Order: sequence, then structure tokens, then C-alpha cells
Amino acid sequence: MARTRYVQSLAGVSALQEVLAAPAFLDIRTLSIAFETDPAVVAELLPPPLAPAAAPRTTVSVSEIRRSNCVGPFNGAAINLACTYKGEEGLYCLTMPMDTGLAVTFGRELFAEPKKLAEISLDVAGGNARGRVSRHGITYIELTGRFEGQPAEPALHYVVPHYYFRFLPAANGRGLAFDPELIRVTHRGTVHRAVRGEGTITFRESRHDPVIDLPVLSVTGATLSEGETHTSAEVVTTVAAEAFLPYAYGKLDDLLEWADTPVTA
Repeated sequence: MARTRYVQSLAGVSALQEVLAAPAFLDIRTLSIAFETDPAVVAELLPPPLAPAAAPRTTVSVSEIRRSNCVGPFNGAAINLACTYKGEEGLYCLTMPMDTGLAVTFGRELFAEPKKLAEISLDVAGGNARGRVSRHGITYIELTGRFEGQPAEPALHYVVPHYYFRFLPAANGRGLAFDPELIRVTHRGTVHRAVRGEGTITFRESRHDPVIDLPVLSVTGATLSEGETHTSAEVVTTVAAEAFLPYAYGKLDDLLEWADTPVTA
């Protein structure tokens, strides 16, 4: 029998595993904007064995998640690139900031989602919506949307695979500890209400979050939606650590900022 809460009982382990196996995110409100970007940049950003989709789709979103069965309420954002794996279409997430520590660690450790702690807001008033993501004093993602009319109720069901790479740096700081796992997280969800409109995207320069390197050539649409999503995951393959290494450090802030700073005794 466990004597402290640092060590779970068998019943506690079983209950926690049920949550880890079936996370649910409910009462989600999302401002999502689709845009065209440079296909060559997308091809450079996708780690093999992922490949660009035949019809390139890139989206940036800011969401307010008001209920979940695992981490409580939180705000989050994401930039997703359309990709394929063995011919199956899906999404590769370039970055996924969150505004609570639990939301960061839950998805990062379980699914290897590229999460960082950030200040995130989604404001909706009348037909206008604005989403902001800030870190290190820089609002490096800012979205606006303009919508006319009331949200429709399409009850749209979707199943979308999302791909992430799980890895750890080697303990000596050189290379990776093991060959990364490619994880497929399947999102099964429902859009309860949605309205389409026009939007703008502003990416600002940030040394630690260089989203501005993804050019916004044109905005193709904006959506304000409400819905829910349920997730499950599996490891589909492993990739060679040496081949993945150039992509690994994109999850981190730029540590060289502090390495370049003189250290005084």
C-alpha cells in the first residue's frame, strides 16, 4: 500500500492510465486561419519520413479549452502543416504553445507535442475575434478574424491524424539518447458550431520562436468554431537519431542566447 502521494496505489495507477489513454478536450472555442506558404519551406520543415501533402494546407489557430478530463481549462495555439505518412494525409505541428504548466507537460511527455509555456488570449466580441501568443515579452503570433452572421450548427465529425516525434537528448549533451519514435495521435472530434469569415495573420520576429520563417503568402480563410476532440495515440515507426538531429532543437528556446552571455563569478 502506498504511504505517500508520490507513489500511487494499484487503483490509482489504473485510474490514471484510463485518463492517459483517452484524453478529452471539451467546450473548445477556436479562431483558425488557413494560409498559403512557400512549399519549399514546408518541405524543409517536415522531418522524414513525413512528406508534404499533395494539396498544401497550413493553419494557425488560437483556442480556449474550457473543460478537459485531464488538465483542466487552458488556452493553446498551434501551427499545423499538411503532410503525409505512407500515403495517409495528416498534420505535423510545428509549434504548440500552452498557457498552463500542466497542459505543457501532459501533452509533451505523453505525445511529444512541441509545447512551450506562453501567454495566450482569445477575445471574441460581436463579429470580431483576436488571438495573441506571447513569450519573452514578444507577441510573436497575432490573429484577427471578422465574421458576419451567427455560427451555424453543422455537427461536423472529423478524424485527423497528427504526427509528433518523441526523443530525448543524450545525457552528455551530444546527440540523442535513442532513435526517435514517430507518434500518430488520432483526433476524433465534432464541430458543433462554426462561422467562416476573413482574417489576418501577424508573425513577429522572436529568437526563441522563429515562426516568422514560415512566410504568409496569402490568407485563404478564417473560421471561428466551437467543438470538442478526443485523442488516442500509437507509435508507428522509429527514425534514425542522426537523421533527425537537425530537427530536434526546434522544440527548444535558442540556448545560445545565454551561451553568448559572459558568465561572471
